Amino acid sequence: MNKLCKIALLAITFLHVAKLFMPVSLELLSFFTAVLFVCGLGMQKKGFLRITVLFFVLGTTILLVYRLAFPVWMQSLTSMTNIIAIIVVMQLFSIPIEAGRYSDTVEYWLKKLFRKESSLYFFAMLVTNLFSSFLLFGTVPVMVALFNKALKNSVLDYQRFFATAIMRGYALVLFWAPGAVIILLVMQVTHVSWSELFVPGFLLSTIGLITSYLLEHTLRFNRPVLSEPFEASARLAHNAPRQTVHIVLVVVSLLLCIALLESFSIGTATGRILLAGFMISVVWIVSFAKHPKLVAILKTYAQSGITQATDFAIFFIAVGLFAGAIDHSGILMHVQPLLQESINRMGIFSIIVIPLLFIVIAIFGIHPLVLAVMFGKILLSLSLPLSSVSVALLLILAAAISFIVSPFAGMSLMTAKFLNVTPLDVSLRWNLLFCTLFLAEGILFAYMWSF
Repeated sequence: MNKLCKIALLAITFLHVAKLFMPVSLELLSFFTAVLFVCGLGMQKKGFLRITVLFFVLGTTILLVYRLAFPVWMQSLTSMTNIIAIIVVMQLFSIPIEAGRYSDTVEYWLKKLFRKESSLYFFAMLVTNLFSSFLLFGTVPVMVALFNKALKNSVLDYQRFFATAIMRGYALVLFWAPGAVIILLVMQVTHVSWSELFVPGFLLSTIGLITSYLLEHTLRFNRPVLSEPFEASARLAHNAPRQTVHIVLVVVSLLLCIALLESFSIGTATGRILLAGFMISVVWIVSFAKHPKLVAILKTYAQSGITQATDFAIFFIAVGLFAGAIDHSGILMHVQPLLQESINRMGIFSIIVIPLLFIVIAIFGIHPLVLAVMFGKILLSLSLPLSSVSVALLLILAAAISFIVSPFAGMSLMTAKFLNVTPLDVSLRWNLLFCTLFLAEGILFAYMWSF
């Protein structure tokens, strides 16, 4: 089953890359999607399995009740496989990160430059934000490997310090990172391009980082760090600046490559992200061609790294089936008048109610990625006093905050597991004040951006 999942994931990725240059058979893509779903469903963790089955059953029921044609079934089944392909491609970045031992560079700067907890906190958030732009779901284990030992010896309230830095650093990259799943979903649902979202998203992300820093600097983390002065080896002192440039260059190259492909109208919005991610990651891997451990790292990736995307891949197939069924059945036409009447009554206050409702539902266990699809499709069918870009920003804002404050979100569970604390600690207890402030800032920013 594991081998079949691997083959199906690679085939789906290859077909979406090929789709940028030539027509691809919908039947062939549907076949590999079905193989992946059937073989991978039994491999899913319980948290993902329940919601995957729920949305698969809902989607199938809608398709059957409305007697939609078989081509619609195939279109719905494969509607979000482009996101699966992007996740697989973005995981390639973990190969050069490991080969180049970039963790040593992060530790070097951490111990060399920072003497106050607040500045160290901002650095931890910023590094998480930077790495999250291409590592995505693999960010938490990488950040733990990078910071764990150094932070334990540097700050008093280590777990809270690290958990909030990771959670906020990751969530705030979702506003602009081209490979972030939530931004891909929002782009697909709202039909807004990445280039339209990048500038306001990057500005909102920066506002969030500054707010987080000022909050922690004022209330908690403003003591001197505990570690002794750090003496680096000559090799590390020589390599650290160079490797720092590498990381910044990778992120900038990824963004510029997507912008260049968009300026020449090559591929779709998600297709450009897929192609840019593939090209930049391959170039980075090739730069380590003479590295003695590269072959071993590639073998490890081939054996287990590819299938790390299976949980999310199966989930997106089910959500895609549901979203496609909703699209083609016309269900939203029945609820649109009622929702529009509610929006009209609330007026401008609807832009406060919508993100709040999104976040509250997420806290009670519905995944933010599912809510982004559902709310996005509903909002698009309504007349709101906002531009489409502002609607997209509100969706990403609500999802990003939901990833932080929901104890059931993957980031909360993963961070809690690695730091040996409860999901409630890393979500509501330690992040509620920041999320409340940032929600107010984000709503105001999205509203102002419409003008």
